[in-house]
Amino acid sequence: MAGSFIQELKRRNVFRVAIIYIVVSWLLIQIGDVMFPALLLPDWTTTLLVAFLILGFPVAVIFAWAFELTPDGVTRTTDVPEGQSIASDTGQKINYLIIGTLVVAVGFLLAKDFLRTNEPVQPVISVADQSIAVLPFKNQSASEEDAEFFAGGLHDELLTLLSKLGDLKVISRTSVERLDPMLSIPEIGALLGVATVLEGQVQRAGDRLRINVQLIDTAREGHIWANTYDSELSAENVFEVQSDIARTIANALRAELSPDDVDALEVIPTTNTEALEKYLLATQIAKRQTYDALFQAEAYMQEATELDDSFSNAWAGLAHMHGELFRTGAIGLLQYTNEATIAVAKALAIDPKNANALAARGQVQNATGDSLAAEESFREALEIEPGSSRILGMYGEMLRMQGRLEDAKEVLSTGLALDPLSFELLFQLGRTEMYLGHPERNIEMAHRIQEIEPLNINGYVALLQANLWRGRYDEAWPWYVKTLATGPGDYETWAHIGCYMSNLGLPEIADRYLEKARSLGPDEAVVAKCTSTALTNRGQIEQSAALADRMLSKGIGDRWDSDRVLLRAIRDQAFRTGDLAPAITHYRSRRPELFSPTPVISPANATIAADLALLLRRSGNERQAQVLIDATLQWYRQTQPAGVYGYVYGVMEVHLLVLDGEQDLAIAALEEAINGGYRWQWKWDLANPLYDTLRDRPEFQALLMYIAQDMARQREAVLAYPHLGEFDLRDKPAE
Repeated sequence: MAGSFIQELKRRNVFRVAIIYIVVSWLLIQIGDVMFPALLLPDWTTTLLVAFLILGFPVAVIFAWAFELTPDGVTRTTDVPEGQSIASDTGQKINYLIIGTLVVAVGFLLAKDFLRTNEPVQPVISVADQSIAVLPFKNQSASEEDAEFFAGGLHDELLTLLSKLGDLKVISRTSVERLDPMLSIPEIGALLGVATVLEGQVQRAGDRLRINVQLIDTAREGHIWANTYDSELSAENVFEVQSDIARTIANALRAELSPDDVDALEVIPTTNTEALEKYLLATQIAKRQTYDALFQAEAYMQEATELDDSFSNAWAGLAHMHGELFRTGAIGLLQYTNEATIAVAKALAIDPKNANALAARGQVQNATGDSLAAEESFREALEIEPGSSRILGMYGEMLRMQGRLEDAKEVLSTGLALDPLSFELLFQLGRTEMYLGHPERNIEMAHRIQEIEPLNINGYVALLQANLWRGRYDEAWPWYVKTLATGPGDYETWAHIGCYMSNLGLPEIADRYLEKARSLGPDEAVVAKCTSTALTNRGQIEQSAALADRMLSKGIGDRWDSDRVLLRAIRDQAFRTGDLAPAITHYRSRRPELFSPTPVISPANATIAADLALLLRRSGNERQAQVLIDATLQWYRQTQPAGVYGYVYGVMEVHLLVLDGEQDLAIAALEEAINGGYRWQWKWDLANPLYDTLRDRPEFQALLMYIAQDMARQREAVLAYPHLGEFDLRDKPAE
C-alpha cells in the first residue's frame, strides 16, 4: 500500500515539484538578500518573503497532486482519462528545469560576493560635490543597550576614518544625529550641503555581524551603491568592512587618495574584539556628559587599554576622558595633566599619526600654558584628519582663549561647515564674534541653536547667556523661563536663576530658587556656588564661608567655576578673623599648581590666582604673591581674552592692575568693562576686598552708582513679567 502511494507521488511529479520549489525559493531568498538593501527595503521584507515561500510549499505540493498539465491546460488529475496522462513527459521537463535552476543558483552563489563588492555605478557627482553625510546606523539587533552602543560606535568610527580622506567633505556626527527623522533625502542634502548620503543598518546575532549600507545621490534620490557585509564578529572584520566602505565611497565620489589616505585605510587599530567593544561602549556613554557617565566611560576606556595595551585609539580616548572630567570639574588640573600626559604618550608611541592623541596632547599643552606647542599639536592632528570638526572646535577654542579672534573665527567657521548643526561650534563662534565686538552676531548664533531644536534647552541657554554677557538681564529673563519650563528638575537651572535674582537685587526671590535647587541637588558644586554668592551679596560672609568650607571638605568638583566663588568666601572670612592659614590650606589643596615656583596659569584658574595673590600678600608672603601676579599678568597679556564681554574675564584686567598698583588704569579698565556690558555677579565681585584701595575714590563710587541704577531699571523690567509657577516676581520686595 505504502509502495503504491509513493509510486503515485512519483507519477504525479510531486517530488519533482517539491524539489524545484525548494531550489527556486532558495534562489529568490539569495536574490532578495542582495537586492532588498539596495532598494532600501526594511529587513523584515526578507522575513516576509521566507514566510510566504514556506506557506506556499504545501500549496505547490497539493497542486501537483491534484492537478496535471495536459495539452488542454491544467486539469484535475482525477478527470484525466487513463492512457491520456502525459505526467511522465511533464516530469522529464521538470527534470530539465531543476538542472537549469541549479546551474543558475550555483552561478549566482559564485557571483554573489562579486556583485556585492563590484565597483559602484558612476554617479552624477562633480568633483566639487565630494561631500557626504553618514546617517546614524540603525540597530537591527536585539534591543539591548549594548547593541545600540555598538551600532553608534561603528558609525562614529566610520566618520573618523572618512574624515581622514582629504578630498572629502564629511558632515560630523553631531549634525547627522540632530536631523529630523522625517526629512527626505533631498531635504537632508540641502540642509547639510552634501551631494550624497550613506544609510546603514547593523545587526549582531551571536558571533555574526551583518552591516547593510546604501550610498544615495541627494539630488536625484537615486542609489549609487549598496552592499551587505556578512561576517564573523571580530575586530579585524569590523575594520576591514569600514575600510572597504570608505574606499568605495571615495571611488564613488571621485576622491583622489593620497599615500597617507591609503595607509589610513589599511590600519587595523586592534585585533582584540573585546577591547574594541569596550572602546565603542566608552565613546557612546561619554556623550551623556554627566559625572557618572564620564567616570563610567573612563572605566570602560581603561579596560580597553588593559585588554590590548597596543590599542592606540583607546589610549587617546582615555586621554580625552580625563579632559572631559577636568572640563566638568570632576578632577583637578594636575590630576588631569598627569594622567592625560601618560595616556597620550602611550598612544603616540604606538601610532605617531593618531590624530585624536595629537589633539589630546594639544589640550594638555594648552591647559599647562604652552600655547605654541599646543598649536603645533592641533595642526599636526588636522594634517592627518583634516575633516574633523571636533579637532577644529578644540583648536578654535584655544585660539579664542589666546585672543587670536580672527584666526579662531576662521577655524570655527571651517568646523561649522562640516558640522552645521553643532550647538558647541555655534556657541563658540558666537562667543568669538562677541569678543570681536559683534554681540549681535552672538545673538544670531544663539537663535540658530534655538531654530535647530526649538524645544531644546541648549538654545535657551545660549540665548540667555548671550544676553547676560552683554549686560541685558531683562532680555535674558524670558529665556530663563523657557529653560526652567523645559527642564523643571534641573538643579543647575534653579541654582543659576538664584544667582541671577541675587545679582538683580531680589534676595527673597533668590532664596526661593536656591532652596528649590538644594532640594534637587543638595551636594552639587553649582548649588553651593550660587548659594554662597547670594549669602555674600547679603553681607553674610561667615555663613558663606561655612558653606564653602563644608562643601570643599567633601571634595566636590569645580563645576561651573565653583572653586572661584567658594575659595573666595573662605578667603574673605579669613580676612575678617585674621587667621589666614586655613584659607591658604584650602587654596593649596584645590589649586596646587598655583604654589609652584613657576605657577601654571590657565583659563580654569586665572581668576583664582588673582584672589590667591591678595591672600598671600596679606599673609606677608609678598615674594610668592608677586610671582603669582607676574605669571597671571604674563598669561593675560599673551592671551588677551577680551574681558569687556565675557563674564568670567569681565574684570580680570581690573584685578590684575589693582594688584600691580596701577589704580588709575584699573578704574579706566573697570569703566570700559561696565560700558561693554559687565553686569554678571557685579555685586559679588565688587564686594571683593581687592577693591578696598579704590573704594574712596570718586570715580569708583560713580561707577558703582551707574551700574546700580542700570540694574534697578532692569529689575523693574523683569518684575513686569508674569509669575513663574509658585514664584511671583511682582509681589516680592527689591533690595
